[in-house]
Amino acid sequence: MSALELVNLRVSYQVDVCTRESLEFCTLHHNAQKDRAAVRAEIEVLRSKRLAYEQEGIQTREALARSEAYCKALEARVAVLETHAQVKKLEIELWNLKVRDNNILSYTKRFQELALICTKFVSNETEKVDKYISGLPDNI
Repeated sequence: MSALELVNLRVSYQVDVCTRESLEFCTLHHNAQKDRAAVRAEIEVLRSKRLAYEQEGIQTREALARSEAYCKALEARVAVLETHAQVKKLEIELWNLKVRDNNILSYTKRFQELALICTKFVSNETEKVDKYISGLPDNI
């Protein structure tokens, strides 16, 4: 074999090696592009799930706040009704009270207690009405 044939043989061998390496590189590059697209798609799915999860958390907190406000309103209403029930109970007790053995002192004492309780409720309501009216304009 001559030197020229030997050089041609080596060059053709190098061409074959470079061709195989470039094909492998192209295949790896193509696979990497497909993997990158798949990863991006997965990221978008996770991002949308995260946003949905955050929205669900916000809605849950809002629902909890509404529920707590409703519970507080119910508790306030129950307190008012209990107060009215106590007043009614005292009124009934007063109406059912009978003067026995001319025991006017106990009758008078109970009546005075009821009068004190009623004035407290009326004065509180009067203060509330006065505060409300004072905030209104004079030319209504």
